[in-house]
Amino acid sequence: MKRKIILIIMLFSGIQMFGQLSRNIVITSGNNVPFRVYVNKGLINNAPLKEVRITGLTADYYDITVQFATRGTPTVTSSLYAAPLSEIVYEVYPPDNRNPEGTIYIQDIYPLNEKIPQFQPGTVFVFGTTGRAMPPQGGNIQSGQININITNNNTPVNPPGGVVPGYTGTIGCQPPVTPDRYESMLQAVISKDFDEAKLRVAKQIIRQNSCLTVSQLMGILRLFDFDKDKLELAKLAYHYIYDIENFYKVNNVFDFENSVEELDKYISDY
Repeated sequence: MKRKIILIIMLFSGIQMFGQLSRNIVITSGNNVPFRVYVNKGLINNAPLKEVRITGLTADYYDITVQFATRGTPTVTSSLYAAPLSEIVYEVYPPDNRNPEGTIYIQDIYPLNEKIPQFQPGTVFVFGTTGRAMPPQGGNIQSGQININITNNNTPVNPPGGVVPGYTGTIGCQPPVTPDRYESMLQAVISKDFDEAKLRVAKQIIRQNSCLTVSQLMGILRLFDFDKDKLELAKLAYHYIYDIENFYKVNNVFDFENSVEELDKYISDY
């Protein structure tokens, strides 16, 4: 009887662990300015650090606030996606003249148990067991944004045989995500069962990765069944496209002409 009870407890524990897939988030300073991190308004590291690794996460999304040690620098906030069984490295930059709301974007994604090259010993914090504190004080809390380079007269041109072979038009942003990172993005969207959740994840990862090729965007759009979802995502993604002069190709993913017309009007009015 005692052995049966132990087996039942082990089985129940295993079900719980499987139901709460672990994931980690690593936040690094893009300009080497130390910072404090708040997760869901709870303080993670008391002393400012240039890199913070947070383990023990089980949810898909967490509200992150980064408070830089430089006095008077506004904090940067964002709702970050934590992919199951993965370790996601986010790079954060404080607000400046070019980016007044700051930047948080995905730098790398690793399998959970793979060693991260950027990891520094002594920066690991377990979510839920660290000390909690008051919400960050001082500075204005800004929404984290992604760098967007809108096409203008000074926009560089892609050389023949460059990132998009044969494309020699203007560049809207750079660099586009790598094939491995793009595959991770696709899987993050595919993993969701409902269109609303898929759309939410797709919008977030486009913002966080900051630059796609038209071909990559079309691959994401084809994961959706309805034009309304494709259209909403295409409008957002227009500001995160490398080969911007190829954007007309996105029209091919829509089922109805009125969707193409609405997207064209959005671009024309921008």
